Amino acid sequence: MPSDLSYEAATIADASIVVKARLIEAADTMAHLDVGRLKPAAIRTFWPQAPGDTIGGHDVGYGINGHRVQYRPSAAAISRAEEVSYAWMLDFVEDDERRVILGKWAMCLAAPHLAGSFREFCKKTGRVRRTAERRIDQQTQAIAAAILRKAQSLQAPNWSRVSPLLPNQGKSFDKLATVTNWMAPGAKPTHRTDLLEPLPDIPGTI
Repeated sequence: MPSDLSYEAATIADASIVVKARLIEAADTMAHLDVGRLKPAAIRTFWPQAPGDTIGGHDVGYGINGHRVQYRPSAAAISRAEEVSYAWMLDFVEDDERRVILGKWAMCLAAPHLAGSFREFCKKTGRVRRTAERRIDQQTQAIAAAILRKAQSLQAPNWSRVSPLLPNQGKSFDKLATVTNWMAPGAKPTHRTDLLEPLPDIPGTI
C-alpha cells in the first residue's frame, strides 16, 4: 500500500501537469486578447507581447461553411487566465525571474511563430536552458503544492485547445481532467476576487 508521502508526491506531480497546461492556456488566451487591458500594469511584463492572428505560422480558429473563424477565448478561458496572472503569478511564484521564465516559456509554446523558441530566448538572454527548465519544473510543482495545501480549486484548462501545445507528458489528459478538476464546470475562480476585472459585454451572449 503506498504511503501518504508517495501519494502526495503523485498528486502534486499530476497537478503540476495541470498547472503547466493552465500556464500555456493563459498565454494562448493573452495572445488572442489585448493584453494591455490587464491591471496592475506590472503583470503585463510576465506575458510577452504576442499580437496577431497566427500560431506557428497557421491561421487560428476553425472552419464554418468553408470560412476561417478567428479564435476568440471564451469567458471561462479569460477567467482562468486572470486567475493565473492575478493569483498564481503573484502569490505562488518566488520572484520576478521565475515569473519572466514561466511567462516566456508558456508563450513560446502557445505562440511560437510570434514569441520564438524558448531555446533562442535562453541563448539571447544569457540563461542556461537546462537551469531555466529545471526552475519551470520546480515552480510548477510549487504552485501545485501550494494550491493543494491551501485546499483551493484547480480547474482544468480547455484540453482540446491546450493538448496540441503541451510537450509530451506521457499522461492521459482526460484522466487528469477528471482527477484534478475540483471546480465545478463553468465556475469562476474566487481567489483574490478584488483583482478580477469584470468581463466585457459581448453582443449576442447571455
